[in-house]
Amino acid sequence: MLPLLPLLAGITPVAVTAAGPSACSNITSQLGSTKVTSNELSVNYVESTECWSTLQDAYKPSCVVYPKTAQDVSVALQAIRAAGSRFAIKAGGHNPNTFFSSVDAGVLLDLSSMTEKSYDPDTTLATYQPGGQFGDIYEYYAQYNRTVVGARLAGVGTGLALGGGMSYLSPQYGMSCDSFRELEIVLPDGQIVTASEDSNPDLFFASRGGGGNAYGVVTKYTVQSRPAGEFWAGNLIYAFPQKDNVIEAIGNFIQYNTDPKAAIIGTYEKLGTPDLNLNLDEAIIMFLVYDGPDPGDAFTNFTSITPILDTTGIKTYTEVVNMPIPMSSEISRGPNIFRVGVHRAGDGSYENALDVWRNWAEDNKGKYILLSLDFQPVPKSLTDASKAQGGNAMQMPDGPCYRDLVASTGNAEGLPLFINDANYDQNPLQTFSAFEKLQEIKKKYDPDNFFADKTGGWSFA
Repeated sequence: MLPLLPLLAGITPVAVTAAGPSACSNITSQLGSTKVTSNELSVNYVESTECWSTLQDAYKPSCVVYPKTAQDVSVALQAIRAAGSRFAIKAGGHNPNTFFSSVDAGVLLDLSSMTEKSYDPDTTLATYQPGGQFGDIYEYYAQYNRTVVGARLAGVGTGLALGGGMSYLSPQYGMSCDSFRELEIVLPDGQIVTASEDSNPDLFFASRGGGGNAYGVVTKYTVQSRPAGEFWAGNLIYAFPQKDNVIEAIGNFIQYNTDPKAAIIGTYEKLGTPDLNLNLDEAIIMFLVYDGPDPGDAFTNFTSITPILDTTGIKTYTEVVNMPIPMSSEISRGPNIFRVGVHRAGDGSYENALDVWRNWAEDNKGKYILLSLDFQPVPKSLTDASKAQGGNAMQMPDGPCYRDLVASTGNAEGLPLFINDANYDQNPLQTFSAFEKLQEIKKKYDPDNFFADKTGGWSFA
């Protein structure tokens, strides 16, 4: 642990109305003008204030700061704290909730310049900073025939792992956060600390799926890497009249698949345009991924249903995370909103979820551009792998269960909501069995509610 950094010379508290510009001025004097911009017309400023959900683009920070080290982040946080300014932390900017990676008239800490990566062949540990996207990270480790457990789309940022993080590799290795072995974190008071099983273990526990950057800013990840060879993977796209056959196949996979190398996402898509009674506004896209060149009969229930398009075949992992087409995440940028549900396998509720979703979609035509319902299984092999590595803040009960992004079908008792897919008003942390423990950890590392009051994020109340 480094000693507490002294309050920056010349910084004194100021009126809240001038807090943002004051913090920006002080940060610029400490870090230099090359790491700070206040010019709303500059390319860097525009790119930094664009999020995956365009609803967040309306918020304009007083300045954008581009730290390159943990020390830079510490300097910025101390200046923000002294000024009493609001702020936000942005890695990939994929979370659509307001002020999670955006800020109005405050300081935006854009971590995109923090892109250092390394690999230790002796320990097979991978270390990377939080800037960039998972696609960049996958490409780097591919040279070692390794990868890390991260996002299923190349364009998603590293913050996903702090929220748990579902991967195509999760049935084998657990959530993204389960692969953490050590984190470098800048605390709200400016201290730079290490969090691991041996150092600040409570902070390490909370940072594995317990609320993202709620306890400090993660500036470096050391994770267990995984082998990456050939994958059998691709998309099966079905016409919507096959909806019942596909939903039955999804249900069977959730309940009966026992191969941890097999992973799926089932997505039902509906356009907001009139269908003219031809089902031209609807489609089903299955994502099938097998860690190895031969899936055997793992996906027979899906391949036996005739698709209108089949892109399955041998792929590298970097190709897998660019399905169905490269830059899927970037192309889908728009006024996006998430909601999440969680259900137990075998209770029939997945069929009800589909019916509720489709009825809502028909009743609200014209109010959306594209509506998606995603079925994401959580098999027992995933929860077993998580527990074998010490577990995480979600403390997930044994699978199988599944997630679906729909609002009104209710949630299974005793299962935690996944925060990466949740809307803020769902209060997902309150569904965690470790919620009271997380509240205590939050108070310990943010005792005066600096992060709680000055930035967005999940509620600990």
